[in-house]
Amino acid sequence: MVEAEDGDENNYHLQDQVGFILRKAHQRHVSIFASHIGDLTPPQFAALAKLYDIGETSQNQLGTLIAMDAATVKGVIDRLKARGLVEVSKHEVDKRRLLV
Repeated sequence: MVEAEDGDENNYHLQDQVGFILRKAHQRHVSIFASHIGDLTPPQFAALAKLYDIGETSQNQLGTLIAMDAATVKGVIDRLKARGLVEVSKHEVDKRRLLV
């Protein structure tokens, strides 16, 4: 990566910037993922893969394990539930806790 020296703004080249390179790599990853997984999104796949690994867990814990905030994981689980890919139930003791 080329860093501009003081007063030399002409050394900036987009294709050399780490953020640009990461974005291109991410786009390629998403393209390859979509061609192999079909109609699952990467977050949906991550949720299903983690559930396969660990079994039933709380919705909150699942979000933590796959690096999703509570609102995002709720949406992902709602969509997976609507498709019949997961089941959701309330915890026997703590009725506020949802188990996936």
